[in-house]
Amino acid sequence: MEIWNKKVARVSQIGALFLGGYIVVVPSISLIPSLGPHNEKRALQIGLLFVGGGILLFSGNTRRRWLAIFYGLPTLAQWGFGTVLGLGILSSTLSPAPFYAFLEVGHFVLLFALTGIIASAIRRKPKRAEWFFLGTVGLSALLYAVYFAVRYGGALAFPELEVGRETIGAFANIRFFNQYQTWTLPILVGGAVALPKQWRVAKGIVFALAALWWTLVFGSNVRGTVLAMAVGAIGAWLLFRSRARRWLAVQVASMAAGGVLYFFLFYLGGETVPQVAERLKDVGQGGRPHYWMKCLEMAWMNPWLGVGPMHYAWPPNNFASGAHPHSAFFQWLAEWGVLSTAIMSSLAVWGGWSWMKQERDATVREEDLLPEVGVALVAAALAGASHAMVSGLIVMPVSQVLLAVVGGWAWGRYNRSDKRTGSGLHRWPHHAIFCAAVLSSMLVVGAAAEDLFTVEDRREAFLEAVDRNRLSPRYWTQGYIEIRDSSVIEQVPEEN
Repeated sequence: MEIWNKKVARVSQIGALFLGGYIVVVPSISLIPSLGPHNEKRALQIGLLFVGGGILLFSGNTRRRWLAIFYGLPTLAQWGFGTVLGLGILSSTLSPAPFYAFLEVGHFVLLFALTGIIASAIRRKPKRAEWFFLGTVGLSALLYAVYFAVRYGGALAFPELEVGRETIGAFANIRFFNQYQTWTLPILVGGAVALPKQWRVAKGIVFALAALWWTLVFGSNVRGTVLAMAVGAIGAWLLFRSRARRWLAVQVASMAAGGVLYFFLFYLGGETVPQVAERLKDVGQGGRPHYWMKCLEMAWMNPWLGVGPMHYAWPPNNFASGAHPHSAFFQWLAEWGVLSTAIMSSLAVWGGWSWMKQERDATVREEDLLPEVGVALVAAALAGASHAMVSGLIVMPVSQVLLAVVGGWAWGRYNRSDKRTGSGLHRWPHHAIFCAAVLSSMLVVGAAAEDLFTVEDRREAFLEAVDRNRLSPRYWTQGYIEIRDSSVIEQVPEEN
C-alpha cells in the first residue's frame, strides 16, 4: 500500500509540475520561438493536455477521483454535459470540415478533463492545492514583471524602441495578455489578502505585482479587462458584503498605486493620460456587433446543431477579419446550435450560482480551505465570464488553461460534504467510456499538430485569398480552416 501511495503521489507531482510550469513560464518566456507566440503557446498547451490525459488513462486512482468528482454533480448536470458532448459530436459529423470540428470538441474534452483533475486535487488536499495555485499565479506575474522590466529598460536605452503597448506584450496580441490579466488579477489580490500578516515582504511583493498589473491595463489600450474587473468587484461586493471589504480595499489600493506607477513609467514615453480612458469612450463601437449579427444569421440557418464547432472560421460561412466572433455566447450559438447553447448557459448560470451561494454561506474551518480565496475566486469567475462575452477568452491557449484552473478550483471547493452516489467508480464500462473519450480526444488533438509543419503554406494561402495582411488566429495563428483548398475559397460569397 505504501508503494502504491508513493506512485500516486509521484503521478500527482508530475501533473502539478507541468501545469505549474505552463502557468508560470509560458506567458512570458518563449520556449519554441520558431513557431511564433500564438502557435508556441498552443503547442505547449497540447503537451500539457496530453500529460493530463495520459495521467487519467494510466492512473486508475486518479481516474476514480475524477469520476467521483463528476458523479458528485447533480444528475441533471451530468446529463447536461453528456448531451452537449453528444450534440457536438453529431454537429461535427455533419459539418463541412469534420476534422477541425472534432478537433475543437476533443480539445474541449481534454480541457474539461484537466478541470476535473484540478477539482479532485483541491478536494483531496484543499489547503496545499490552494497555496500551490496562489503561488503559481504569483510566480507567473513575477516572471512577467521581469520580462516587462527588461523590455522597458531596452526601450529607454534605445530610443527607436518606443515605450507603449509593444513594451508590454509577450503575446501575439495585447488582448491575449489582457485575458491573462483578467483571470490572474483577482487571484493576485486574493493572495495579498490571504498571506499571513507576518509575511510582510511577500504581501508587499504580491501587492506590487497587482499594482503593476493595473499599470499594464492602463497602458495596453483595452476595455475588456477594465469592464471585467468592474463586474467582478461589484459582484463580489453584492454577494459577500462585509466579507469582501478587505479584498475590495486591496483591489482599489492596487489600482490607485497602478495609476501612479503608470504616470511615472509611461509619462517618459509621452503618454500622460491612460489610453484606456480614450478606449472606454468607444464602448459599443467596432466590429463586434457585425460578428455577432453574423452569428445570429448562422444560428437562424442552422438552429439545432449549428454550423459545426470551429466553423465560424470556415470561409464560406464567414470571412471577416476575425476567425472567431469575440463572444463565447455567440460563438457557441453559431457553431454548436441553440439547444447546446441553452444547456451550456443553464449549466453555467445554475452551477455558478450554486457554488457562489455556497461560498457566501460557507463557514469552512481554517484547516480545510482558505476562506479569503472565496471572494477572489468568485471575482475571477465573474470577471472571466463577463470578459468572455466580448472577447475570445475561451479560444486562446493561455486563457483556456486559466479557465480550467479557475473552473476546477471552484468545482473542487463546491459541495464540501462530498456527496456521491458511488455508482460507476469501480465499474469497468464507466472507466472504458471515459478512457475512450479521453483517448479519442488525444488522437484528434495530436493529429492537429501536423499543421505546425505547414504554417508557412497556410499563411501564404490565407494572404492570397484575402485582401489584408493581418492573420486571424483561432486554433493556430492562421485561424481559418481548409484555407488551402481552392474549392473552399470558391464557395466564399462575394460580399465576404
